[in-house]
Amino acid sequence: MTIDAEIEPKPAKTAKRDTDLIVGERIRHLRLARGQSIKNLASGAGLSTALISQIERGISSASVRVLAKLADGLDIAISDLFEPALEDGDGDRIVARVRDRRRINLDATGVTKELLTPFSREPRLDIYMMTIEPDGSSGQDPYVHQGEEAGVVLEGGIELYVDNRQYILGEGDSFRFASNRPHRYLNAGRKTARVIWTLYREATE
Repeated sequence: MTIDAEIEPKPAKTAKRDTDLIVGERIRHLRLARGQSIKNLASGAGLSTALISQIERGISSASVRVLAKLADGLDIAISDLFEPALEDGDGDRIVARVRDRRRINLDATGVTKELLTPFSREPRLDIYMMTIEPDGSSGQDPYVHQGEEAGVVLEGGIELYVDNRQYILGEGDSFRFASNRPHRYLNAGRKTARVIWTLYREATE
């Protein structure tokens, strides 16, 4: 006998907690795989050991700025912090199916990052679909990391700050800058913004 029951949606607070746990477990796994202690990672990323410990345990949410610093401290691409994707037999993909896309929902900051590029063992170029809700941002403080980035605003608008200079971008506007220049972004409008955002990271020796 089958009883049909309507499944209630998961409360937003619980969903956020699950996301924090997934991101935290991924960071801990990558740190241990590289033989790094929390103290070593904190030193390389320029973050406190307490914050990293809280993120790994899912107690604190990681902002875009913190994720970038953690990626640099682990010497990996930011995309490696996303949920693992299914790999093809040779470990690299030519095509990324919509159903297999990797994403991080940074609920605390109003930002969702969805990786559009296929899986690669040594990613150097990654393209993201960034969804930035009204008042969503990368954080109040500018940050820097490896590489270069560029993008185009598909919907809505954002404010981009590079070297403390403000750039207001609307639909169709694009940008490019070196990631080692202090930068941050936010959606100060009333409409959700969608941005194709590309990150290029130099190969490590």
